Amino acid sequence: MRVIRFFISSFICILLLPAGVFAFPTVYPTGTTIYKPGLAYEGYTLYTSPGKNRVLLINMQGQIVHEWVPPAGMSFGYSEPLPNQNILVFAKNTNGGKSYHYLLELDWMSNVVWQYYSPNYLHHDFERLNNGNTLISCADERLVPEISPLPIIDNYIIEVDPQGNILWEWRTSLHYNEFGFSAEAKSLISSIGGDWAHTNSIQSIPDNILNDPRFKKGNILVSQRNTNIIFVIDKSTGSIVWQVGPDSNLTIGQHDVEMIPIGLQGAGNILVFDNGGIAGYPQKARLYSRVVMIDPVSKKIVNEYSALVSGLTSFTFFSPFVSSAQKLPNGNTLINEGNTGRFFEINQYGEVVWEYINPFSNRIYYNKIESREVYRVWRVDLNWPLFNR
Repeated sequence: MRVIRFFISSFICILLLPAGVFAFPTVYPTGTTIYKPGLAYEGYTLYTSPGKNRVLLINMQGQIVHEWVPPAGMSFGYSEPLPNQNILVFAKNTNGGKSYHYLLELDWMSNVVWQYYSPNYLHHDFERLNNGNTLISCADERLVPEISPLPIIDNYIIEVDPQGNILWEWRTSLHYNEFGFSAEAKSLISSIGGDWAHTNSIQSIPDNILNDPRFKKGNILVSQRNTNIIFVIDKSTGSIVWQVGPDSNLTIGQHDVEMIPIGLQGAGNILVFDNGGIAGYPQKARLYSRVVMIDPVSKKIVNEYSALVSGLTSFTFFSPFVSSAQKLPNGNTLINEGNTGRFFEINQYGEVVWEYINPFSNRIYYNKIESREVYRVWRVDLNWPLFNR
């Protein structure tokens, strides 16, 4: 009964507190609040600010050095820098109550140089591959009686070529029985339907030194928030060849799952923003967030950051939704506490060497506390934006 009461009370707390307002004051400093030159990794930080409907590039002092504007009538979603100094960004427009979803490539002057349109939902993540193709996370609604008598949101991944042709597709519903759900989990999923899985991260596995065919270059690493599962798809067969969750309790409601590439500290391990909050079948709960590094071979956590590492109480670092983490070339980690719009960089000792609070709110709640939520952020090198063009 105590466990049941804990889940109920935790769930009620999250329902009562809108995303981004967990135990924060109505007014607090914004912009760069901490900057330690020589300890922080010097570069620019790129993110989409929903409150400004712009993709922003800021310097270490928090000044906006460049911004991309959406095409007329569109709103921006998640954005990502490309090696050619363009950006990829989700965008949508709404006409007659219906939303139209696009993935756009924009040049420095916000000109659309490539786009992919889908009548279905494009969401959460994408990746431009070395061959010029693009991986995109998508979803549509359908009836799959094997999963639920109710309509479900079926997450799927596609690879499209530069002409927009779909060359490869993988659907979650077709692999439902590979996840190893218990009878209880299947019953809960069946009774809920809807967005039962919620893919929020995809990555084409980079070159690595693991010497393990499950993690060969080009296989797809996937995170699904609502199931607490991280898994790898064999690109050639479509089979799930590796996973953690749903019952290992390594993560809860995780986001931004990435294998660290060769050349960065921890290469070959999987970096995860482990949100906490409530997720899974049956639900697991934790009221603080972590950033963890998982050894994919042993399936053990080999490094963990929480607020305790920085000498703070655990609940002061908590984002139950969205959020990201990026390993930087100097060994530091850039963390986006997404619900609060707080980006901070830590060194290997947990020292906060840079911190920035998104100053642009995208909605104000009944209690006049503003949401500054940001889905994901990226640090790019100082030479990435070619200002002398």
